[in-house]
Amino acid sequence: MNEIITHKSINQERSQLINRALVADLLRQEGVCSRATLAQLSGLKHATITNIIGEFIECGLVVETGLMSGCKGRRSIGVTLNDDLYKVIGIRMTRRAFYISIAGLSGKVYAVEEYPIGPRDDVQNTISRIRNAIQDIRRENSSTHIPAVCMAMPGAYREDRDQLLFVTELSGWQNFPIKKALTEGFDIPIYIANDANASAFAQLWYRSKEYGIRNMIYVLAGQGIGCGIITDGKLVLGQCGIAGEFGHNTINYRGALCECGNRGCLEKYCSTLALRSRIRERLAAGEASKLQADALSTEALAHAVAQGDPVACEEYDRVCEFLSIGITNLINQLNPGIIVIGDELAEIAPDRMLATVRERVKESVHTLSPGEVAIEVNRLPGSPVLLGAAAFAAQSVLADPGKLIQEAAVSQEISSAPLELAAQ
Repeated sequence: MNEIITHKSINQERSQLINRALVADLLRQEGVCSRATLAQLSGLKHATITNIIGEFIECGLVVETGLMSGCKGRRSIGVTLNDDLYKVIGIRMTRRAFYISIAGLSGKVYAVEEYPIGPRDDVQNTISRIRNAIQDIRRENSSTHIPAVCMAMPGAYREDRDQLLFVTELSGWQNFPIKKALTEGFDIPIYIANDANASAFAQLWYRSKEYGIRNMIYVLAGQGIGCGIITDGKLVLGQCGIAGEFGHNTINYRGALCECGNRGCLEKYCSTLALRSRIRERLAAGEASKLQADALSTEALAHAVAQGDPVACEEYDRVCEFLSIGITNLINQLNPGIIVIGDELAEIAPDRMLATVRERVKESVHTLSPGEVAIEVNRLPGSPVLLGAAAFAAQSVLADPGKLIQEAAVSQEISSAPLELAAQ
């Protein structure tokens, strides 16, 4: 009998967890929604929705927005996630700077700050600066609860080992215990994600209602090359959490030695690092160009390509050709509905890149139907990596609203207790 009661209790708790998470995510997707609409979208009973929303309002996760139009002309009270009370922090780590955003559980970004990384900033110093920035944000937003933080890193990160396995041009970070160093002394969870996975998750989160988005690949083409894979609406992580390192697929087995140990890795031919290296070689050889070897910013490259500079155009087309090889392989292997290309390389000349990639894919993908795969550049505002990092953090909260409900209940008990008991 006790076993039956125990199993029944476990099933009830599991159902409660699933239902709360479902309603929280629907509120995130819909923005403002009535209880009746939530019942219709979720398939839950009106009484269940009423109870869940009541719990959410009690802990401050949700607020009522006032009357809104309903079906059949009926008016109802709208509810929405309470960004004023709950926010999360998203962090993007790059080779030259780290960026920190403050976002609501709704996904709305409220602030972004850039922190340049100098040549003398080693991993310990940079981690310390990130920790200080998090503490500053919490102090400056003392009336807001920040229940989660997520940092997106370039390179393959193994959560079970707390190790960045390899990353190009980021000395000292490989095998360093990033999560341990970040979380020490903090009372909030800090998650670590791969930057390409964060970008893919951002596409899923912010474009969840679009056709094809549940089977998509985000190709992060910047200083490194990686991809985040979404299949059936879920992020593919693989056995060790490092799926998507397609920048380290070999396309030339006699090619240049890569930091990962292989030769001829894709990112040695089509990253912005490869692009700048090739341009510097041609400038050093005396070829005519408007570019300067010590001033190859993304903006300078974009301007040179737009002006028809031969060195810039030829080398940019070259890296796009190599990127097309990798994307063709992804399509053949994974059959996505959408390929989204983003980051620094795509920002130089997005239309030119798309034309090259689409043409090469059309030529190379023979047995499939290339017309069924939409290939596009990122169109989310701001950095998809930063958006995705904040979305990861927010999702960790919305996936288990019961924690906020419990914390609010404990806080209420403490505040309502007699002063002499509360002091004990």
